[in-house]
Amino acid sequence: MIKKIREAIGLFTSNFVLFSLIVLTVWLPGSILLIYLRLYVFPGMTGGDELRMTLQELRVSQFIEGSFGTLYVGALLHALAQLKRGLHPTYRESMTHAGRKCFKLFGTRFVTGLIVLGGLILFIVPGVLLALRYALIDAAVVLEGVEGSKAQKVSANLTQGKRGKILGTMILTYLGLSIALMIVSWILYLPLSLIGQQDNFGVALIDECVASIFAALPIIVLFLFYWDAKNQQPVV
Repeated sequence: MIKKIREAIGLFTSNFVLFSLIVLTVWLPGSILLIYLRLYVFPGMTGGDELRMTLQELRVSQFIEGSFGTLYVGALLHALAQLKRGLHPTYRESMTHAGRKCFKLFGTRFVTGLIVLGGLILFIVPGVLLALRYALIDAAVVLEGVEGSKAQKVSANLTQGKRGKILGTMILTYLGLSIALMIVSWILYLPLSLIGQQDNFGVALIDECVASIFAALPIIVLFLFYWDAKNQQPVV
């Protein structure tokens, strides 16, 4: 598990500029919108209720991710596959490839999300098991050109016998990511707290963009599981 995370961090740091450009294609405008709503719109709508403001922001964030997330995820996966082949992907090439796959990925994600949600509603454990079973559908759609039930079947086959390891690795990844982002936020907001100013658009934008860029790490980790599983399959 740790080896996989280290490899993901290595890919992330050595290709930081490319991955940042890909992620910020969606999340720079998305972050600007979120921060504007957080500072100037939601307080008036909710009467300053922090919980309601957080829920409103979460809804907007989920809408952005659901509507446009397939674009940057597809570009990241294409770039990662090219890098593992020893090639040098460009931003334009990666985004162009993602643009051709984004609608297939959106449809497959939507249907699979409903299946996982159904499992969670019935009982938490089946939902988690389904999420692990279909953890690699993004890579299947983007890198193999399959969609729908075929992508689900590819993911199910590739995760067979590895789901416990995937779960443990992702828990560690998100835990480390949360700690890192808390440290970054503390560093960014410390000077503001010293002068009694908590709301600053520029600092909030930097914080939001850093969080979005770092969120590429779980995507890289899952890609590495996909890549290793594909390479372990017998050649027919």
